[in-house]
Amino acid sequence: MTAPAAPASPPTIAELIDLLERAVFQRRTAEGVERLLQLLLAMSTPRAPLGLMPPPGTPEQRRAVYTRVAAMISALLCSPDFRMDLRQITNLCGRKPILESIFELSGYEGPFHLLAYHGIRNPDGSLALRSNQVFVVSLFYSLDDLPEELLQGVLQLPPDQLLPLTLGWFTAPFVHSARGEANRRALIDASSRIESATPTAEVLQGLSSAWMHCSYADYPGKHALKRSLNAVWRRVCALSGMKSNMTPRRLTDRPVLLVNAERMMNGHAMHRSYAACLRQLRSRFEVVCMVTRATYTDDTAELFDRVELIEPGVDLKDICAKIVKLAPDVIYYPSLGMSEWTQAIANLRFAPVQVMTLGHPAPAMADTIDYTLVQSGHGEAGAEFGVKVIERQAWGQFVPHASAEVFAAERLRHNDDRFHIAVNSSLMKLSPRFLALCERLEAESKRKLHFHFFSSAVGVAFDRMHQILERRFRHFTLEPSRRYDGFLHILSGCELALSAFPFGNTNSTVDTCLMHIPTVAYVANEVLSIGDRDVMRMVGLPSWLVTDNDEDYFQVAMKLIHNDEARQAIMDQLAQTDVRAKVFEAPRPEDATEFVDAMDWIYRNHEALQASSQHLLKVGEPIPV
Repeated sequence: MTAPAAPASPPTIAELIDLLERAVFQRRTAEGVERLLQLLLAMSTPRAPLGLMPPPGTPEQRRAVYTRVAAMISALLCSPDFRMDLRQITNLCGRKPILESIFELSGYEGPFHLLAYHGIRNPDGSLALRSNQVFVVSLFYSLDDLPEELLQGVLQLPPDQLLPLTLGWFTAPFVHSARGEANRRALIDASSRIESATPTAEVLQGLSSAWMHCSYADYPGKHALKRSLNAVWRRVCALSGMKSNMTPRRLTDRPVLLVNAERMMNGHAMHRSYAACLRQLRSRFEVVCMVTRATYTDDTAELFDRVELIEPGVDLKDICAKIVKLAPDVIYYPSLGMSEWTQAIANLRFAPVQVMTLGHPAPAMADTIDYTLVQSGHGEAGAEFGVKVIERQAWGQFVPHASAEVFAAERLRHNDDRFHIAVNSSLMKLSPRFLALCERLEAESKRKLHFHFFSSAVGVAFDRMHQILERRFRHFTLEPSRRYDGFLHILSGCELALSAFPFGNTNSTVDTCLMHIPTVAYVANEVLSIGDRDVMRMVGLPSWLVTDNDEDYFQVAMKLIHNDEARQAIMDQLAQTDVRAKVFEAPRPEDATEFVDAMDWIYRNHEALQASSQHLLKVGEPIPV
């Protein structure tokens, strides 16, 4: 009896490129479209820390690969019998960041030839496109390259075309130019036009990514996009037969509190920021955690009375049914913005009291969230929130990374004449304004600077980010993703850290303080930028390290680059401070229960809080009418 044949391995990227070329050259256009979709999926899947073709592959070989793919895509688009159905169009929109990067990284250096081919040249030199051409050509343009005339055509598209394009652009992890930021603002300002679109199942992932990524825009009105995306989520729920089903309001000694957790993994930023708070809740609530199996580790179970795992393949209606069965008195979202299921569920009501905190530090703009619970001092940014803001009595505390206990702090030394600067911010946070400031530092510094970007970019995004940085900086390293101890070792070789703005960098600022590295931070009147200031206050750093405008940020960075005495004084202060005690232990005895005190206060005063005309209220204080 012969053994069953082993399952065939999926084709490699090189094999998929070959199949795409054969289909295009032999004019099998319909097959070529399907081969392209397969290739884009494969290119978005690898998690190679050093790009699509890591060493020993050369930059020339990498450019050649991207050029081959871009040429085949161009040939497909220019084929007389090119057609795409709705499924294929939506699929392409979901891979938009990959499509953009393919053209940027190729010998074409952008999709400009596609616009010239499809456009009709007017007497004044401008180009005119039909509506369907606007849509197709825009699939390949990044916001950084999108010309004004094409943007205006995009804004006139019907909602069912504008929605997937908008989601595609906001799924892209970052913009790096002033033009890109301006185009992003224009899409946000026009976002109400997508609310009447009919969403399909294929857009859900893009819907979730866009909801999160709009928070990184450098624009005061950025959260308006969430209102429109929430309207689309409500349409998704209605089309899926999902509706609110609220547990009746009751007061009981031990109410059921459901934690809808987007991430609950030891070592993840969510665990580092909220484990200490979650641990308090069991003293007065029956605490149930609902989380997907893929985003949970068993060593976090001790925070809850029980854990309800969402298994792979479970649909949103089944999740709703599980919540109804639990009959929660309070639903608590530690974060909102990182998962499809939480964004959908948060736009419905399953408990009389629904609360969120800022694990993804930005407002939800959903009327079904009753309260945003913020740390002490963060109420100053409450005006940007669409719901009532409750300010806690403490800043909160952090939990060490799971690998921190075994890390032996041995400082890395660079044997060169450069001043090494850490930018330990994910690529979404690297705003055009921040990158321009880094360029100015390099241009005006009397020292030779070397920037280390810890951006967490992988695969195609790593290649694209490297291309952008090498065009802007003389000396830099785009650091690959590493284990936490390896990351800290490389970080320890830096003499200064710059926190990206306007989004901020809370957990990474904890890391730089632990490594005794001076950090420059930026605080603006939005809650997502305040965390760095809190950490630096907790460890007692001088207030002049936290700036509130670009010029002061630049001058503080220049001071720390050139003034060895000032920089060493901060390093010495951090070395003489028990940083771990400051950030990982409750600073006052009463703070050991302040989070559960706040949640209990909200639960027991819900009617009075809702009746109050005040937008910002503080835990424990009298509730004004």
